Amino acid sequence: MENKQNKVQDENIENYIKFLKIQKNISNNTELAYRRDIKQFYNFLLNKKINVKDVDKYILRDYFVNILNLSKKKTTIIRKIVALRGFYKFLVKCKILKTSPMDLISAPKKESHLPDFLSIEETKLLLSAPDASNLLGLRDKAILELFYSSGIRISELTGLDRENVDFFSGIVKVMGKGSKQRLVPVGDTALDAIRKYIKMRKDSFSALFIDYRLKRLSARWIQKMIHNYLKKIGILKKITPHSLRHTFATHLLDAGCDIRSVQEMLGHKNIATTQIYTHVTATKMKKIYDKVHPRA
Repeated sequence: MENKQNKVQDENIENYIKFLKIQKNISNNTELAYRRDIKQFYNFLLNKKINVKDVDKYILRDYFVNILNLSKKKTTIIRKIVALRGFYKFLVKCKILKTSPMDLISAPKKESHLPDFLSIEETKLLLSAPDASNLLGLRDKAILELFYSSGIRISELTGLDRENVDFFSGIVKVMGKGSKQRLVPVGDTALDAIRKYIKMRKDSFSALFIDYRLKRLSARWIQKMIHNYLKKIGILKKITPHSLRHTFATHLLDAGCDIRSVQEMLGHKNIATTQIYTHVTATKMKKIYDKVHPRA
C-alpha cells in the first residue's frame, strides 16, 4: 500500500514539474529546487503517516515550524511555500483535490537587501587588473569587460560560444533563464578585448572562454578569478560575478538610462526585480544630499 502511495506521489510531482516546464518555462535550477521542496514535504507526511489529501492548515504550520528549525533563511522558506502553493493549486486543477490548504498559509515578506556593487573608480581598477600582454590575462580582461559591458549572468557567460558574439552589430546572443534566448548589446571596449583574445588563441574550440586544457571555464573558476583580482587591487568588498551584474545595472541607472531598457538588458521577466536598483541609486542620492545640503 505504501509503495503504491509513493508511486502516486512521484507521479504527481513529475506531472507538476512537466506542467511548470511547459506553462512557466522554469529553469533547471528552479526545477531541481521545487522537486526537492515537494519531496521534502512528502517525506514529512510519510513520517507522520498523513496522506496529502488530509493535510490542513495545522499540519502545514507544523511542517513549516519543522523547516524553520532546519533553515533560518527567509528566502528558502518563501520558495518552499511558493513551491507547495503551486503544487496544491495544480492538484486542485487536476481534480485530485477539491480545495488547497495552502490558501490559508501566507508567505513571510521578502527581505529587501541592497545588492553589493562597485563604484566607477573601483570598476576601472578591476578592469585594468589583468595583464593583457599574455593569453590568459587577455582572457580574464575579456571576461571582466564583458560582465561590466553587458550585465549578463555567469551561467550565460560560461555558456557562450564564439559564434554568439556578433562583432559587426555589437550584440551577444545569450541563453538566459528558462532556456530563453536574448540579444544583449555590448560596448566596443569589451568587443575589442574579446577580439584580441580570440586572435591570440591557436585552437578551434567553439567555447568562447576556455582554460589551458581547452575546457570551458566553470562558474566557480570565474568567481575565484574575480576574487584574486579584487585581492590584488586591494578591494575588500564581497564582490561576486553577480555583483558585476549589479554594478552594470546601477551605473546605467545612475547615468539616466530608463528602467525598462535595463530590465530588457538584464533579462528580467518582472520589472519589480529590476526596481531593486532604483533603491540603490536612491540610497546613493540620499547620502549625497545629506552630505552637501546645508539643511540636511
